Amino acid sequence: MLFIDDVMQNEAELILKRLEREGSSAQELLPVYQDPAHEALWRQNPELYRVFTRRLISEGNPTRAFDIAREGLAVHTADHELKYLLALALARGGNIRGAEKCLAELLPLRDLEPRLRGEALSLEGRLFKDRYERTRDAARKGEWATRSAASYRAAAEVAGADAFPRINAATMLLLSGDNHQAKELATRIIEQLQQELQRGRRAQDYWKLASLGEASLILEKFEDAAGWYRKAVARAKEQGDVGSIAAMRRNALLLKDKLDVGDELLRLFFVGSVVVFSGHMLDQPGQMAARGLPPRFPADPQLIRRVSEAIKESVADLNATVGFCSAACGSDILFAEHMLARDAELHIVLPFARQDFYATSVDFDLPAMRPWRARFDALLERATQVHHATAESYLGDEVLFDFATSFLKGLAIIRAGQRGVIPQALVVLDARGNRRVGGTSHFLDAWIEGKQPSKTIDLAALREQVLGEDPPAPATSESPAATIGPRGERHIKSMLFADVKDFSKLREEDSPRFFLRFLQEVDGTLRSLKSPPTFGNTWGDGLYLVFDQVTDCAEAALRLLERAEQVSWKDFGIGATTPVRIGIHAGPVFSGHDPIIGKKNYFGSHVNRAARIEPVTIPGCAYASEQFAALLAAELGHDFVCEYIGVENLAKEYDRCPLYRLARR
Repeated sequence: MLFIDDVMQNEAELILKRLEREGSSAQELLPVYQDPAHEALWRQNPELYRVFTRRLISEGNPTRAFDIAREGLAVHTADHELKYLLALALARGGNIRGAEKCLAELLPLRDLEPRLRGEALSLEGRLFKDRYERTRDAARKGEWATRSAASYRAAAEVAGADAFPRINAATMLLLSGDNHQAKELATRIIEQLQQELQRGRRAQDYWKLASLGEASLILEKFEDAAGWYRKAVARAKEQGDVGSIAAMRRNALLLKDKLDVGDELLRLFFVGSVVVFSGHMLDQPGQMAARGLPPRFPADPQLIRRVSEAIKESVADLNATVGFCSAACGSDILFAEHMLARDAELHIVLPFARQDFYATSVDFDLPAMRPWRARFDALLERATQVHHATAESYLGDEVLFDFATSFLKGLAIIRAGQRGVIPQALVVLDARGNRRVGGTSHFLDAWIEGKQPSKTIDLAALREQVLGEDPPAPATSESPAATIGPRGERHIKSMLFADVKDFSKLREEDSPRFFLRFLQEVDGTLRSLKSPPTFGNTWGDGLYLVFDQVTDCAEAALRLLERAEQVSWKDFGIGATTPVRIGIHAGPVFSGHDPIIGKKNYFGSHVNRAARIEPVTIPGCAYASEQFAALLAAELGHDFVCEYIGVENLAKEYDRCPLYRLARR
């Protein structure tokens, strides 16, 4: 047994050494983590969980880091550092409340080592800073800034000479309005760190360089600040720490509200673009002629090569380090291949079942197009993540392409927010072509409406350069071949399911009073909405609502929870806190007249998914699917946020998927 333990320890040390190598990536080593053969190795080595989690956070992947930290804590339940890293991953992913809950369990511990206590207090300061950034109330901003500065100062007392909490305290003091103390503290930080640099002490620590930059910024010495920041960013890039560069930029942006921080300085923190891509696929052989249309993207090798070159040049110009796309033949696959060639993070979104996508968008079930299927399969194997807008069949519903496009856009916006950058769109477009829902023109119109930056590769111009002028459209206007399966007539809806946890424990004599009170609260909430649901139904403590828009569904969910907070649930013997829990999801659903209730009802797998989210929700919360969170992120003019919780098993073993907690800013 001792021999086996020694072998496992040696293997663990080898994995850790691989992570410590220059240029190594936790993302690249994830297959080692996922290998079932290594399960016992991880159980005996909490350090593996710690190092993987820290590296994933520093590489700008808080979502994956959270999942690994949580799995580590399930095995190593008393590991304080994993608890801290779980909180840090939640904070980097935007889940303030989840991170605060972790810290509330960690900070009261008497045996917490000083280093970890200092980090935890600094994180507490960062969470107050997050609240400062989110709130629009000026008075509340001042309160959060003051509390943040206090936490950072407490961290500095524990951490001793560490400049990290002290510089953050100085920044938050300035934001709270205490300019004198902020500048005084910034001056002391510069003196201390310059002495350390002169002595050669940890001169390559990029956080010390960044602290010098931030302190100079507080003192309005902008040239000095730019010089220090330039060195800090260069060192962080050498270590692959994208997350820390985003944090530097974030503090500089906060100070921009109080100081004259120029755009040139902010450009120093650029860590590469998050690019969302949309482009025309290759013409399906025979279909353009059948529709009476000239060729748009014919499968000409020279044209394909020219489009590929244009995409390669564009992703280089944009410095694309994260990409989101679908994977249709032609433009999508070319973009995805170039992203992988750049060792970039690649996310692929599929609109429906893989076999149907082959037929509609990859090889059209034609032998001559089989090489594109092989390229598609290879991409899905190598992509960072494959997201399914829906896993169900196509059934000829074009709305599924529209849904996937909105999902794609929202995912890119969420990821860009995590990295502290503005998402960019890149399209390969023939502006003279048809404008169908879910197509490239439709995507670009929606993106421009959101006032986000975009870059267009003119497919018509490239086609003319390579093939000459377009031939005239064929005289025929014959309809294209039939689509897959019967017409489904699905519509994109947002679904809400709510119930009262422990309702079954209600005393029989309390049932009538509870039932009437619950329905009264639901009715009052629905009447208060500007946009009521298009459908609603109840059974016992259960509630099912359907909305046309995600924002309307989000408003209803939070109004229901807020109203539930006003009910004295202990009078019914259920508990002191609200037992109401809500699951929400958005997706394509069927509709039809329900003869039992005498009105239109909605049904399908996405209704089932919403129903399966609700039972795994913590009472007092509304949990949302990844689809709902993405569609909400893509909408403008609302004050909702979705905070990442993790990948969860849904009720009745329905599925395992990412979930988010809905909240107001």
